[in-house]
Amino acid sequence: MPYTFEAARITAQKVREVRDFLEVPIAVENVSSYAEFHVSEMTEWEFLNEVVERADCGILLDVNNIYVSSRNHSFDPFIYVNSVPAERVAQIHIAGHSKFQKYILDTHDHPVIDPVWKLYERAIHRAGHTATLLEWDDSIPSFEEVHREALKANRFLAETVLEIAV
Repeated sequence: MPYTFEAARITAQKVREVRDFLEVPIAVENVSSYAEFHVSEMTEWEFLNEVVERADCGILLDVNNIYVSSRNHSFDPFIYVNSVPAERVAQIHIAGHSKFQKYILDTHDHPVIDPVWKLYERAIHRAGHTATLLEWDDSIPSFEEVHREALKANRFLAETVLEIAV
């Protein structure tokens, strides 16, 4: 979808309708993108911010999706993470991805790489101790390997809590 103010208005309206129908808080996830529209009027993060402000909803912040999009579209992923309203982050997702010749895809089939961990670290530094989901949907390794990745996320969370307290 192109990142236009009209698209943000319609998307926010749909989010509000779902929230009102279900009568529960809603958080929307930033998606990974593989194509850009010339008619876009704003960046991906500006679009996300516009939607969540208009819909008055939370954000399920997927830092792997930010990394994937940043590589596919040549932008600084830290600008994205720094631009998201931290008070709206309800949950964070981390994952691995697959690199192909021209693009990288959000495939959830590899370990989280260091640049994604750095984005995660920045996101939790801004949002505070936030529920985190490690996504691993394909080529699932042993429990021990997945558990090590989950423990790594716990270490980042613990270190961030200590930094904020100091």
